[in-house]
Amino acid sequence: MTESAAGHLPLIHFADLRVGYDRRAILPPLSATIAAGELWAVIGPNGAGKSTLVRTLLGLQPPVGGRLDRAQRLRMSYVPQQSALDAIFPISVAEFVRMGRQAPGHLAGRASRADADAARAALDEVGARDLARRQLRDLSGGQRQRVLIARAIASGANLFVLDEPTAALDIAAERTAMELIDGLRARPDAAVVMVTHLVEDTLERADRALLLDRDHDVALAGSAREVRASAAFAKIYGRTLPHHGSNGGAAGAGVTP
Repeated sequence: MTESAAGHLPLIHFADLRVGYDRRAILPPLSATIAAGELWAVIGPNGAGKSTLVRTLLGLQPPVGGRLDRAQRLRMSYVPQQSALDAIFPISVAEFVRMGRQAPGHLAGRASRADADAARAALDEVGARDLARRQLRDLSGGQRQRVLIARAIASGANLFVLDEPTAALDIAAERTAMELIDGLRARPDAAVVMVTHLVEDTLERADRALLLDRDHDVALAGSAREVRASAAFAKIYGRTLPHHGSNGGAAGAGVTP
């Protein structure tokens, strides 16, 4: 893959990508490049196909058509909703963050010095060092979200895929989560893909967006400004949003109804 028009190194590029199941696409084809330094908002109603697209980008299911290229240096980390964590599982915060260093499918063993140092540094970065000895099950929603992001940082990822990171959080915790997400985007050679229902606030922060709705045959990729002003956005959300931020950039390839 070549350098993007904005000068940032591309992490993922897809062209005429079709996602779905059993060789049946559920969305129109999508084309876009996710580059370092970008925050991508993935928006759309429930059942729009957002999870299917994310699973395809993560390599958890194959595309049903088109092309999907990942940079050789790409290391992805998936950050689930904090409410998806098992509240009964007895594990300390430090242990949970160190688990981000393990290869998928490997059982936890004795932590190396490097793993412990990486976990400690990640907790410091998200302002959660004081939680290291706490049990994960005893944390508040906002604290769990901090720890989930610390775990992703400790993994050494440069593409962070977040699923509804502000879900079930109060306003203060929601604001903190968004500030941490801004920090992820600012890490060297890193990008963030964020599935969210917090549409207006996220589009204010995002560089680019993916708008999906399988019921209306919508799959649109572009700058956050373009997506929020599109006819497809108005059709799905009943309005376009005024633009107050400074994001923008060249249009991403996509399909509008």
